Amino acid sequence: MKKRGDKDHEVIIKRRSKKGHDDAHGGAWKVAFADFTLAMMALFMVLWIVQPQNDNTVQAQAEMLTNPLVDGGAGVFDGTSRTPLDLDGMPVTVSREVDPANDADQPQDSKPANGPDGKTRYGTPAEMQELAELMEALAEEVDALANIEVQVVPQGLRVLIKDDQQRFMFQRGSAVLTPHFQRLLVGLSGVLAKVDNKLIISGHTDATQYRQQAGYNNWNLSGDRALRARNVMVDGGLPASGILQVAAQADVMPLRPDEPENGANRRIEILLLTSKAEMLYRELFGEGYAQAHYSQSGTEFVAPPAPEQAAQPAPEAL
Repeated sequence: MKKRGDKDHEVIIKRRSKKGHDDAHGGAWKVAFADFTLAMMALFMVLWIVQPQNDNTVQAQAEMLTNPLVDGGAGVFDGTSRTPLDLDGMPVTVSREVDPANDADQPQDSKPANGPDGKTRYGTPAEMQELAELMEALAEEVDALANIEVQVVPQGLRVLIKDDQQRFMFQRGSAVLTPHFQRLLVGLSGVLAKVDNKLIISGHTDATQYRQQAGYNNWNLSGDRALRARNVMVDGGLPASGILQVAAQADVMPLRPDEPENGANRRIEILLLTSKAEMLYRELFGEGYAQAHYSQSGTEFVAPPAPEQAAQPAPEAL
């Protein structure tokens, strides 16, 4: 063995084998990533190209779901349908042109329903408001704007006919109708004669007690006044079958409860009933409930009438 200081000492070089550490840092992964990116770009381009066609398909399917009974759905009538109709095997494309002379192409507002006799039945608050405007126009024609008040209420249309500072509806303490209010009632009967809704007419007085005749009080006076108003309106053209009730209210329903003797409480009220209010009214008097009729032969059970039968007016008494 030679020492380190000798000139001809032996040098030993040891080489270690590499295990592929640098292979992971090669360029093969870049090629794979480029292929992946190219494929994704191609996919996005394909999706972008076919997107409009998908929108049309979705819209057409939505139209058919909206109205499955008609081919093309709601778009058949509004001009947005892209599918033709099939009539006896012959496809017909719906035109999108709008004819100005055709009312069906114009926006339609809700209108009151017309009955078989040509009369109009008012139901919604908007329809009641339309009728109220007709009554106010009539009151303006006969110079009676201060004598009439029209209110849209949940039960229908409430019409209040009352005194003013210069004119009384009835002569004091009687049921004699003055000429001014008679013209107003006759005019109202002409408007209400074209209405299919039923009416309730009620008379009201103030709290001042009636003392001119024994046994005659505010109940009798308010009833006579309501009946007088009813007769004037029937003579003016209002069908008698359109009136369901004539009621006496005396002073139990004042307009000014804090001033029961105020003349503003004297009035005639006309309540135009909606269909629902009319049905509730008829049920109140037993027409909508099951009944048991007793007689010498026994008890007879009577079932309630159907709703359409209950709405029919009862025959007038002879």
